[in-house]
Amino acid sequence: MTNLVASFVSYAKDKGIIYALKRSVKVCVRRIRRGLVSKDVVGKRPIDVMTSVDDVVKADFVTEPYIAPKRINKTKLNIGWVLSPISIGSGGQHTIARFAKSLQERGHNVTFFIYESISQQPADYSHQLLKEHFDIDVRCLPMSQAENEDIDVLFATGWETAYPVFNMKNPAHKMYFVQDFEPLFYGMGSKAVLAENTYRFGFYGITAGRWLTKKVGEYGMKADFFDFGADLDIYRPTGKTSKKKQICFYARPVTERRAFEIGVLTLAKFHQIHPDYNIVFFGWDVSDYDIPFPYENRGIVSPVELSSIYHDSQACLVLSLTNASLLPLELLAAGCVPVMNDGENNRLVIGENSDIVYTLDSPIELAKGLDEVVSDPDIEARCQRISKSAESSSWDASYEKFAKIIMREVTTASHERD
Repeated sequence: MTNLVASFVSYAKDKGIIYALKRSVKVCVRRIRRGLVSKDVVGKRPIDVMTSVDDVVKADFVTEPYIAPKRINKTKLNIGWVLSPISIGSGGQHTIARFAKSLQERGHNVTFFIYESISQQPADYSHQLLKEHFDIDVRCLPMSQAENEDIDVLFATGWETAYPVFNMKNPAHKMYFVQDFEPLFYGMGSKAVLAENTYRFGFYGITAGRWLTKKVGEYGMKADFFDFGADLDIYRPTGKTSKKKQICFYARPVTERRAFEIGVLTLAKFHQIHPDYNIVFFGWDVSDYDIPFPYENRGIVSPVELSSIYHDSQACLVLSLTNASLLPLELLAAGCVPVMNDGENNRLVIGENSDIVYTLDSPIELAKGLDEVVSDPDIEARCQRISKSAESSSWDASYEKFAKIIMREVTTASHERD
């Protein structure tokens, strides 16, 4: 029942409430016919572990470990990615789409397999969302069809997808596209342990930044990393910009690791010092939250809208308690000063960059960081300078390294190997 509710909410947002109702009725009827819903089950709470319970209990990674197959003699590969249902606001899925498209452009065949353990989403609808919102035209199939496909490489993405990938009886090279240390998404409990265990599956990992390579290595997982980049064509100013008395905040109350509450407390302190500054929230609709100061609620915005916010703002508060966000490099390219919580998780990924204001993750210290930026009498020149310094931060080198890692680990093509 939890999955049905999640599916209904997802469809209502994307396709309207009438479509969502019709779709939910069809799913209920189908489940009843299949015997998945009975009088004994309705009303009881399911065992919720974010992935299929059957997939979890089948994944005997200790006594039947995954062993990578022999390298193959090919230069163009059939590459599959296993994803949970597509969500328009998912930054992680945007990154997956970006890297998958780069593989298509190199001549590889790419297929997305939709794993419906959490919520239902037809593959044709996934394809539509990806084409309309993620700028990728990619073949999409249900996960149930994956074993029938000729796949050379199969990527797990979110930890919940690693279980069905492990269980697949398929000669593909199994790899893991790791964008965050997902055990930290939960309190110490079943989900955290199940997420940790996926780093013991024997897949070769490709991680977003070197901090994650270090973290998964603690579980014996072999991995390599790519560096972050920014879409310079979108975020780099096309001409001279003039900053407003404005700062912005990446507000994601639904994402614990973005420390929404600390951000609000920080901005409340900042507002006391600078009541004349406009504060823009983006990343989620926060209209139902009691925010104790005036603010502008922009919600989920397109990259073009986001670049406009960056260009108008002097600073942006970006908090990340696990792996670093993609935002800091986008902000630098746009000429907006990132103010961030300090930590190895951020510095190892973004680097030792003097244009980023790192502080202790306390509201008082973060507010001081914002105050330092807006109090700079040369803020216009500072923002122009940091934008120019980020001109080499495109994604191109990351795409190239990503493709080379795959070829190095999977093929015998010596010209692609390091």
